[in-house]
Amino acid sequence: MKQKTKTKRFSRGTLRLLREQLRRSLFAKYFAACAIVMLLSFMILSIALIVFSVRYSSGQKHQLFSQNARTIAQFAQGYNELGPDGNRQLSNLIGLFAQTIDADIYLVQTNGSVVIGRISTTDRLNIASPDMSIPASVMNTIAKSDTDFYEQSGELGGFYNRPYLTVGTSIKDNNGQIIGAVFVSSRADSMLKYMRDIFRVFVFCVAVVLLFTFAAIYYVTQRLVRPLRQMAGAARSFAEGDFNIRVPVGEPDEIGQLAVAFNNMASSLVSLEEMRRSFVANVSHELRTPMTSIAGFIDGILDGTIPQEKQGYYLEIVSDEVKRLSRLVYSLLNIARIEAGEVHIQQSTFNVAETIKRVMVGFEYAVGEKHLMVEGMDVLADMQLTVLADPDVTHQILFNLVENAVKFSNEGGTVSITTASRGRRVFVSVRNTGMGIPAQDLPHVFERFYKTDKSRSTDHKGVGLGLYIVRSMLLLQGQDITVKSMEGQYCEFVFTLEKA
Repeated sequence: MKQKTKTKRFSRGTLRLLREQLRRSLFAKYFAACAIVMLLSFMILSIALIVFSVRYSSGQKHQLFSQNARTIAQFAQGYNELGPDGNRQLSNLIGLFAQTIDADIYLVQTNGSVVIGRISTTDRLNIASPDMSIPASVMNTIAKSDTDFYEQSGELGGFYNRPYLTVGTSIKDNNGQIIGAVFVSSRADSMLKYMRDIFRVFVFCVAVVLLFTFAAIYYVTQRLVRPLRQMAGAARSFAEGDFNIRVPVGEPDEIGQLAVAFNNMASSLVSLEEMRRSFVANVSHELRTPMTSIAGFIDGILDGTIPQEKQGYYLEIVSDEVKRLSRLVYSLLNIARIEAGEVHIQQSTFNVAETIKRVMVGFEYAVGEKHLMVEGMDVLADMQLTVLADPDVTHQILFNLVENAVKFSNEGGTVSITTASRGRRVFVSVRNTGMGIPAQDLPHVFERFYKTDKSRSTDHKGVGLGLYIVRSMLLLQGQDITVKSMEGQYCEFVFTLEKA
């Protein structure tokens, strides 16, 4: 019953875990997280790209305007001395420069009046100055500047009625006196158009990249989630009692390892379920058989079916069956204590030879009744073989093994107990002659309720738990037990203890 509870708790706990994982929608969370990270990354990248592009473009435009303003100022110094022909040639040159750099260029006198200007029709509408003259405040700024250089992003002191990017420089004669200035201007919103164009190209590229990225994330996420959904379905089947479902194992990654572990868990659940059913069936049989005998004999005595002179005989049988039930309950309690971890090993040093002699004294009557020969006791009489173990547990182990040896020995057979010391271990052997154990049964003798005599006609008193308890107690002490047998000849159990 305890295994049944463990199995249910195990499968329900697994089912609850997988349900919670899927309830949180691992696919949606993973996909959303990847999508958010991608969008934020592209957003930050786009902002950084646009900011750096605008700064770079603005810097390049300032540098371009400055170079052209200086070049035109240098040309203006020479052409100013040529008269009308020089002005005409300078005007053509300024027009070529304005067309090349897509900007308005003004050649002005010191009072701000425009001598030569190349202005587009659209930009002409944005000029607020009715007399086409640069404000005196701008000219004074150039005159007072140490670099004779002017730079502004605005309305050029009221010359324009909307923001313009303007770069200007002074024109000097051979004596170093300022005789005019050159201004190169371009609408500030042209940068906005440039930014919009960059943004459109970037958005298109991002949309294409995101489309392929989301498709890849969707595919990968589906592959990650599919095994979990299969495990959830399998766990639901486990909760309903069907442990035959297995999850396909894909790639040897973490999900694949989880699938392997899940299938191993399923196999363990199948084994536990089989053990539980076998346990329930065996306990039911062991309880039903003596209880049926007890009830039948008592009913026969009460209703007079059994004559009075035979009642004593049948009451002895009833007493034996009651004792058998008592041994079964005691063994089951021991198993429950062992599996619950309530059996605490209290190790100490003692002479195991003395323990063997005390155990054999308790079987003197049974040995004499079957006329058995006991070998090895004379060797153990004066032996000092000190071990480190739990004395009470060791006594119970020896008692169970000697009881089986005496029980299954043939009439007039031999029971031998020997010890040997090798390294840090002491080996204790309990051997008896008799029917032995068939080879096909040897791997199962330490299982609960296992009996080599399937009809249970040979061992009326045993319940098939003694060897299971022996092995469990040895494992608690870090030791083990082995069995050797030849059918029709002998059977030998050898267990180990730690040498003190």
